[in-house]
Amino acid sequence: MNAIAVTSAVDIARTQSAVLSKSPSRTSFTSTSSSDKDASTSPTLFEQTGVDTDDAKAINTHSREIAMVDLSPEELDIAQALGDRASESIECVRINRCRMNCETFQLLVDALCKYELPCLHTVDISQNRVGGAQAGAALAKLLTHAPTIRFLSLGWNQLSLVDLKALAATGSGACSIQCLDLRANPLGTSHKLSSKKAKKHVESEDNIWVSALVAAMPNLTHVQMAQATIDDSSLVCLLHALTANVSCLEYIGLEWLGLGSRLATVRSIMSGLVPADLATPVRSLHLNLAANNLGDGGVKIIAESGAMLTSLTLACNFITERGTGMLAKWLPSSGLLALELSDNYFGDQGITSLLVTDGRRQSAYSPYNQLTSLGLNSCCLTDTSLRMLTDALTYNWAPLASLRILRNNRMSPGAKVAL
Repeated sequence: MNAIAVTSAVDIARTQSAVLSKSPSRTSFTSTSSSDKDASTSPTLFEQTGVDTDDAKAINTHSREIAMVDLSPEELDIAQALGDRASESIECVRINRCRMNCETFQLLVDALCKYELPCLHTVDISQNRVGGAQAGAALAKLLTHAPTIRFLSLGWNQLSLVDLKALAATGSGACSIQCLDLRANPLGTSHKLSSKKAKKHVESEDNIWVSALVAAMPNLTHVQMAQATIDDSSLVCLLHALTANVSCLEYIGLEWLGLGSRLATVRSIMSGLVPADLATPVRSLHLNLAANNLGDGGVKIIAESGAMLTSLTLACNFITERGTGMLAKWLPSSGLLALELSDNYFGDQGITSLLVTDGRRQSAYSPYNQLTSLGLNSCCLTDTSLRMLTDALTYNWAPLASLRILRNNRMSPGAKVAL
């Protein structure tokens, strides 16, 4: 049996002490296990270290970042923020919590485009009031002027997908964006049309320009849409365009979208992940559906979809032992390497459904030769679950390299040590 990294309270204490002794680092775009919720609600790409004002001024002289945070719109000045530094050295532009609207953003983009920015790779304008067609046109202008931009954070603004239509006009492959953050934006609302024919015509037009928008960003690897407001048609249209046209896509974040009440949309989303034939290799994609209240009904749709992907997060979705039983039947054909089920309170019965395929024999564990990561934090597990997991691994249930069982307070320390 392979060695397994089992996360325990002792490990967390050691990790925290190690982290406290180091300076903060950049926040990863990819959400994993217990950090999924934090990643979904973290408003900016970067965490700032606390420094004194004098130290900040000294650092600013050599910084490769233009940062304007918590300023009024009238105080936003690119030339002043750049100072004596050469614009060719700037790698990041960050404007957060400045109450910036589309007109102010357009003026700032015009100011930025007066400089040469050959090294600029990150633009973060999250937590502002940017929205409207003018904002989309300004973004297109900036991305055309600085084609090296790879990380674009637009979260917590007032942008809709239609506002980004100008990006589609830049042409296929015009942008180098790899990570696109659209969290907590009003991305789309349903079309209120009287006839089905008119609605179908509008949806057909949407498919065309959304496909062109995605084609302009062929290097996308991460797309975050957590907490966004988006109608079913726009969501399905965008996701189908992404999964069909972007081969390097690695992560789609759809947390907190209320998909539990939109199960038909879940079915449409999963249909876009069904391979054309069995010979098609499993795509390396992490789909994050955390905190959507999917319940067992949503799990049934996922399990019966025939979709294939490498990583799936279903944390905080009110999944019971019935849902884990459905997942158990789907796992062998799913291609999953990582499954996150934390914060679903299915208890020991859920583990029984997940592990045991034959109710008559407790040792009848179905082998999942590909599963290497399993998250079971806060699932109301007891020592019984630990014993079952130990037995399952003894019978080579899966080659787990990571098993997360934090915050299961009914487990005894002795049982954890035994595992």
